[in-house]
Amino acid sequence: MSNTLPAWFWIAYYLFLAVTIGVAIYNVSTRKEIRLSLLTIWVAITVPIALLNTIVAPAELNEFQHLVNELHQGALWAWYASSGYLFLAVWWILLLLKIIERQKKLVTR
Repeated sequence: MSNTLPAWFWIAYYLFLAVTIGVAIYNVSTRKEIRLSLLTIWVAITVPIALLNTIVAPAELNEFQHLVNELHQGALWAWYASSGYLFLAVWWILLLLKIIERQKKLVTR
């Protein structure tokens, strides 16, 4: 049996993706940053699909170790997955900064 990351990691991972997709759908429905939100939905759906390449990981490596190993070897799927995770992280940071800025404006009124 191959190594895998702990169950709490997978719960947090899929919860993160579900919340990301939900917030992006909400943004599309309220007509806020439609293109960026649609791109976010696309990335949040396709990155886990790219991660399916970890199914063929050697038994001694977990999913993260396999991803890093494939990055070093220049695998396209690994670069796409890593870039997608980076994109989602930046998207969340920008979204949270925008929310904080909006809250500051409300407080100073």
